[in-house]
Amino acid sequence: MSNNKLRVPAIQLKQSGTNLYVFSMPANKLWDICEINEKTEDKDDGYQRALSNSRATDIKRYILKGNAIAPAIIISFNIKKAEFDSTTNELIIEDTSNAGWVIDGQHRLRGADLASTEDTNIELAVVAFLDLKIEEQIQQFVTINREAKGVPTSLYYDLLKQLPIKSSTDVAKEKAAAIADVLRKDPESPFYERIVIVTSPKKGEISLNNFVRKVYPLVADEKGLFSSYSQKEVTIIIDNFFRALKSVYPNEFSHNKQRFFQTLGFGAMLNSLYPTFSLVLKQEQAFRIPDIEKVLSKISDFSFSDWDRIGSGTQAEKQAGRDFETTLKAAWSDEKSQEGSLRLF
Repeated sequence: MSNNKLRVPAIQLKQSGTNLYVFSMPANKLWDICEINEKTEDKDDGYQRALSNSRATDIKRYILKGNAIAPAIIISFNIKKAEFDSTTNELIIEDTSNAGWVIDGQHRLRGADLASTEDTNIELAVVAFLDLKIEEQIQQFVTINREAKGVPTSLYYDLLKQLPIKSSTDVAKEKAAAIADVLRKDPESPFYERIVIVTSPKKGEISLNNFVRKVYPLVADEKGLFSSYSQKEVTIIIDNFFRALKSVYPNEFSHNKQRFFQTLGFGAMLNSLYPTFSLVLKQEQAFRIPDIEKVLSKISDFSFSDWDRIGSGTQAEKQAGRDFETTLKAAWSDEKSQEGSLRLF
């Protein structure tokens, strides 16, 4: 460590073999020595939601009114930049801008730092880890914030791949999030740059939360309709389906409508995906884009505008999906068909 060091009285605690260090520090100094491991749309690293300046300013105002804030700020210090002296019961921390990461409490910390610029530099309670691995930091972040207001669910789904312990539902959601990640990065896909993680979706975009909500039940082990297919195959199935939709229904992809990237439209089409998949496979013995286009072309005049009158929510998605499915099956009811194998290219 460098010669510039802070010596901070601390209490050492042990939980299940992990050491924790409890101490206090002036807000402006803690802000100076810690960084935020912020998650961004185009990076695979980072896990925090984006820092909201307005939220931090609200906390600053709250502090300036004479209020105390809790709970503690959670920090992970780099083992090369911090150590505990058990003789003096002090944490010895390198006085540098990247001595530690803020796992939880970034808005409280920033708000308190802003308050310090107006002569109110409060002491913050801190609980620190020494050299916590990134996946352990994520586990702490998710555990602490899972139910917290303002933390995007999409962020949790994007982090699932890094969690060491997962339920079967988490595994399915991880697979759905991985499918979304491939599609949103593929310049040839209709989903390219349309699935957002840490920001609210704009017109023509859907959140990762919404994508995972509809896709994970399809890929869940045993129960999922596409559970027998690989992750790559399901990715191509979804991509082919939406490419065909764009070809057959270009008006619904127009700037003014973006029908299939609205919550109702996306939900309805995902509800109708498997029935469409089964019908195309029977008729064309494959699920390539031209095969899907051929089957959908029988109802190229389908009235999507009827969906504008059925409201919103899960039941509306089901109704809209059934309308599409029923119309498609009726159009092909007199056609001969035979089962085919899965061909995607």
